[in-house]
Amino acid sequence: MNTERRRQFDRRTCPTKPLSRFAFWGKRKCARRDEEDVNYYVDRYNTHYLIVITSILILCMLDAYLTLTLIRFGGVELNPFMLLLMNKDIALALIVKYLLTVFCISFFLIHKNFKVFGKMRIGILLYGVLTLYIVLVFVEAFSFFKVAQILNIKTVLGGF
Repeated sequence: MNTERRRQFDRRTCPTKPLSRFAFWGKRKCARRDEEDVNYYVDRYNTHYLIVITSILILCMLDAYLTLTLIRFGGVELNPFMLLLMNKDIALALIVKYLLTVFCISFFLIHKNFKVFGKMRIGILLYGVLTLYIVLVFVEAFSFFKVAQILNIKTVLGGF
C-alpha cells in the first residue's frame, strides 16, 4: 500500500537547470545531501568566485593593452587566431578576446561542482585560468619595461 500523499509533481526527480529562475532568488549554495556532492548546480555562488572572475577580466584587459603596446614597438602576437583577427580589425580582436574569456569563465563557474576526468572539479579551472593570466601579464609587463628602458620611458607611455 502506498502511503505517499503528494499530488504534485516531485521536483526532485530532475536536477536543477544551470540557468533557471532560481539564479536570481534561489537559496541553494551547496549540495543538500551527501549523495548530491558531485555534478550539481547551485543558485548562489560564494563571494570569492566574484573576486576570481573580476581578477581574470581585469587581467584579460591588461593583457590586451600590453600585447597591443608591445606589438606597436616590434613585438609579435603568438596566438595565430588572435593574429588573424588583429590583421582584420583590432577592435574586433579585442571584443572576441573578451567575449571568449567571459564565456569560458561563465561556463566554468556554472559547472564548478562537476567533475572532469572523474577527479577534478571544474571550479579548479577558474584558479588555473587566473594563474595563467597572472603569469602571462607578468611576462608581458617584464617585456614592456625592458622595451621602455631601451626606447625611453616617455615614448612608450606617452604614445598610447
